[in-house]
Amino acid sequence: MKTVDKETLKSWLRQPDLFLMDVRSAAGWRGSIAKIEHAHRFEPDRLGKMARDIPKNKKLVLYCEDGKTSCPFMVSELEKMGFTNLYVLEGGFQAWQGKEFLLVPKEWKPRRAGTGAPPAKQKRVVR
Repeated sequence: MKTVDKETLKSWLRQPDLFLMDVRSAAGWRGSIAKIEHAHRFEPDRLGKMARDIPKNKKLVLYCEDGKTSCPFMVSELEKMGFTNLYVLEGGFQAWQGKEFLLVPKEWKPRRAGTGAPPAKQKRVVR
């Protein structure tokens, strides 16, 4: 399983070939008010139903609570589906949180995978 550190992911966020996947458990998702900017939510137990929404021609970066909870299962399942350019954020969402790393409200939806900024009417959350 390939990993990516938070500094590298931060530099990748605006790249058009990036598809960032929030795969935190249902409890981890409910217990948080934010997500990493540009992330798309994928529930680990619904991957089969949601797989058609995942682009095969992009670099996929997954994160869960700590990088070890949901990510190993998700990477394994995605590999079975033919995805090859997969990375896991080292330390997961817990490692990302910090004043220099941008978070956005969970309700914010990316315009296009890995590009654009949140619409002006939606506030960004910075910690």
